[in-house]
Amino acid sequence: MRSRREFIQLAFLSSLLLASRPWNSIAAKQKLKTEDLLKFDSKGQVTLLHLTDLHGQLKPIYFRPPSENYGVDAFEGIPPHLVGKAFLEHFGILPNTPLAYAHTMLDYVPLAIEYGKLGGLDHTSSLINEIRAERGDDKVLLLDGGDTWQGSYTSLKTQGHDMVKAMKFIGTDAMVGHWEFTFGQQQLKKLIKEMGYPFLGGNVFDTEWDEPVFESTKFFEKRWSKCSCYWTTFSIHTNS
Repeated sequence: MRSRREFIQLAFLSSLLLASRPWNSIAAKQKLKTEDLLKFDSKGQVTLLHLTDLHGQLKPIYFRPPSENYGVDAFEGIPPHLVGKAFLEHFGILPNTPLAYAHTMLDYVPLAIEYGKLGGLDHTSSLINEIRAERGDDKVLLLDGGDTWQGSYTSLKTQGHDMVKAMKFIGTDAMVGHWEFTFGQQQLKKLIKEMGYPFLGGNVFDTEWDEPVFESTKFFEKRWSKCSCYWTTFSIHTNS
């Protein structure tokens, strides 16, 4: 059985890799299958799934991780401000592997030719559905860390509606905002009304009364026993 850390790494990669000719090469070389990604030791009673920084990308794209990422003062030289060999060494990732391709710019061109495009919400959705099927819908929370609606041509032309529909379709339970605010106040209100699940933000206040605009906390009740009389309550709180 894989450890939870290994599962998170492999699950991230699985949601990125496109099922195309390069993917067939990966499957033959790495022998990486969906069922392998789901072989992990389940911990606790509830599974938390977290997505972030999709930036409006519904379809796979070529993505090259940055060559530089500067941390300031105490944040220098620690995650997430690590790139290249330093990133691989810190997380114990071998070079010239799918994880190295997904997370660093090292040997990017030959690895891009070998492994193909990254992304694809359809693959992410398939993995989420597999986890829900294994754990049960009532034991899984899907959280969106923001930077989701903005950043692609289609999100620009639809003013975020395409991403809201997609994230609603895959069953997102709650989200926080980031570049979503660039759509402007009125459009943001429309999108939040359309999404149908909580939009949290504990550090957003109106300029007249200095009152919070969004809820900062959402409570979820998830069943942890076959007996319906036993429940556990989760509070999702954010200042993002």
